[in-house]
Amino acid sequence: MATVIDTCSLVSLAKNYLPLDENGSLMNFIHEKFVTKEWVMLDAIQRESQYTSQGIVLKAMPFLKDSAYMTKTNEMYPPSTKKLDNMLDRNFSIPILKRELSDEEYIVQKDIFLKSGDGRILVYCLNMKSDANLFSELFVLTEESRTSNDGKLFKKLPLICEHLEIKVISLPDYLKANGFRVEK
Repeated sequence: MATVIDTCSLVSLAKNYLPLDENGSLMNFIHEKFVTKEWVMLDAIQRESQYTSQGIVLKAMPFLKDSAYMTKTNEMYPPSTKKLDNMLDRNFSIPILKRELSDEEYIVQKDIFLKSGDGRILVYCLNMKSDANLFSELFVLTEESRTSNDGKLFKKLPLICEHLEIKVISLPDYLKANGFRVEK
């Protein structure tokens, strides 16, 4: 099983969960997940983590600075570039926002999206799905809501994953399934 983690989940871990981890058991659990490669952090996510919330992720989990915990995706392409391009155009873009852009502006925005953490997660998951023998199960761990309320051109990661039949799990659900609870 592999779980691809996004930036907002790492930020949530650093802000909301690790400060409550008095005995270090959660930090050990997280570290072990990255060591065993059960949790996958893509290079784009590591880059985003440096600049999101003043770099809180890498301050709270300094081991994530090590390239050994990072999966490189800069030379990873989707199994079918044309199919992904069509899905971005027809299924994953927000039509009203797309209409406001010229063709050139849309192409630039699509390229920016594909280089972002969410875009790299999308390409990574498509590749892992096409190589079904690689993982018995593949999940995306995200704290993103399904609601597109941020004015971005492309749909939120949970909706994209749903369309592609990629399983999504939230951080609280993942931690609860693995025996962690936050109590008063």
